Amino acid sequence: MDAASRSAAALGIDFGTHNTVAAVLRGDGRRHQILFDGHPLLPSGIYIDHDGSLLVGRDAAREARRHPHRYERNPKLRLDAPSLLLGDREVPIGDAVRAVLRRVLAECTAIAGPPRSVTVTVPAAWGPNRRHIVTDAALAAGLPAPLLLPEPVAAARYFAEVLGHRIEPGRALVVYDLGAGTFDASAVAFGPGGFEVLAVDGSDRVGGHYLDQALVDYLGGRFAGTEERSSAWRALLDPDAGGEVLRARFQLYDEVREAKERLSRRSTTEVLVPGFAAEELLTRAELDLLARPLLAQTVAITKAVIREARLSPDQVAGVFMVGGASRMPLAATMIHQELGIAPTMIEQPELVVGEGAVAVADQPVTPAAVPPPALPLTPAAVPPPTAPVTVVQPVVQPPPPPRRRGLPVALLAIATVLAASLVGGGAWWLGSLDGQAAEEDPTGTEESETVETEDPASPLATNTPEPEETTTSAAPEVITGEVYWNCPQTRLYCAGQGGEPGIRGSASDPTAIGYAAVGTVFELVCYETADLITPRGNEGEEGYWDYHEGKDASDVMVRVVLGENEFGYIPFVWLIIDPADVNSLGGLAEC
Repeated sequence: MDAASRSAAALGIDFGTHNTVAAVLRGDGRRHQILFDGHPLLPSGIYIDHDGSLLVGRDAAREARRHPHRYERNPKLRLDAPSLLLGDREVPIGDAVRAVLRRVLAECTAIAGPPRSVTVTVPAAWGPNRRHIVTDAALAAGLPAPLLLPEPVAAARYFAEVLGHRIEPGRALVVYDLGAGTFDASAVAFGPGGFEVLAVDGSDRVGGHYLDQALVDYLGGRFAGTEERSSAWRALLDPDAGGEVLRARFQLYDEVREAKERLSRRSTTEVLVPGFAAEELLTRAELDLLARPLLAQTVAITKAVIREARLSPDQVAGVFMVGGASRMPLAATMIHQELGIAPTMIEQPELVVGEGAVAVADQPVTPAAVPPPALPLTPAAVPPPTAPVTVVQPVVQPPPPPRRRGLPVALLAIATVLAASLVGGGAWWLGSLDGQAAEEDPTGTEESETVETEDPASPLATNTPEPEETTTSAAPEVITGEVYWNCPQTRLYCAGQGGEPGIRGSASDPTAIGYAAVGTVFELVCYETADLITPRGNEGEEGYWDYHEGKDASDVMVRVVLGENEFGYIPFVWLIIDPADVNSLGGLAEC
């Protein structure tokens, strides 16, 4: 490879609270993540060695197990302090940031050559002091003079180019960024000068780390039964303890963080508490119960940002969830419940901002013509914001992929049928433990729950080719059921479910693979029988008893359509097929 091609790379860096992410855009248009020791996430922690050198990433975390007092896990949260105390040495905060950025530069140079341009993302609400610290650290690390790009703008670029969505004039994207130590909500619009941040707000007291602490406190309550166990727990959390106890506490927080991440994919997990023989069982219901107050703050901030940007519901082009902590199923569920908008997610939301930093700036794409939005929107519908507006360099927004463009008239009937089939699956996806992204209608308009369509390929009644002699056959009857659930929120199980019943992967396995929003209408396929569920409110076995007026106990599990070639099972006690007789299957056949 010649020198020119090895230096033709734009570098984007997302310096995060817990992890740093970087991506490169090569001169030939190829874009990819930089891997650090085989992983796209570089731990942002800093460790000072005995000779005064600074280690970062996994090397730093590994050494911290032996000498935790020499380690700072989250230097980004300490930017307002002039220095960090690592061991017995004061390390200027700028040196700590420089060490992280220097590691990124070394990896970029090794795989793609020295970058010709660098973009570092920062929170939109940061003031000049923190921005100058990052800029100076980048220059000291040997990087070219960096462009500091607001994180929500980077997310909007990813939303537009990588996911293929368009942000029409008069509309804005809401970016919900829940990271390890901070939360930010922003409204971003695309105008003649590029992407603009219309409004932004956030909190430094909401994030994955604060939920980790809530889980640790919750576990501590289990050890208050005896004086011996309670004393051992207090010793484990003693801030003045020696190195051995510090190592055990580091292990505890690592265990809790990993358990939290597993509960985004599973319904139960176990935590090994250092110094205690037995592992502690944690359930997703318990996690959701602890997370709900924190997530309620993020929802309130998001609603305030939408109001500050003066956006009506029709003017919200989408809610894009980014940041590692946004992977929690409950976060998407609460956003959907409060805003009435199904948020957009991807499998690895922590990579969005880093890749969005190099999404479009160096590869402008001429947008193609698009049809007008379904709802009439006045260009002046988004007035000048009251908050300062952040404008980035002009970036030409790319066209959406062909499959999201307007369909020819001849295919509109088919498109309508497909849209109707997706309505039932949308709500299920919000709670899905797979964490996979769901793409929204780019116009942001809501679809009705029932769509009347015509069969575009109706068979002829006779063999004659004359059109006036033809008749259409009746379409197969589709049986639907509406989710109805009234589980009292005073019960731990009900509160942990977030007011939504679980969807099973199989009829006989009660483990939830997702959650169904109350009022969602599902297309029903057939039914099987499994365990008996009594919906009358008797407490019984935890996790199987809820309250539902008028319903009889039932062992029927109804197979429902979740999406294209995707199915799940919902207990019949939570479905209404025939409103006139809530215990009727409405002619649904056995599988």
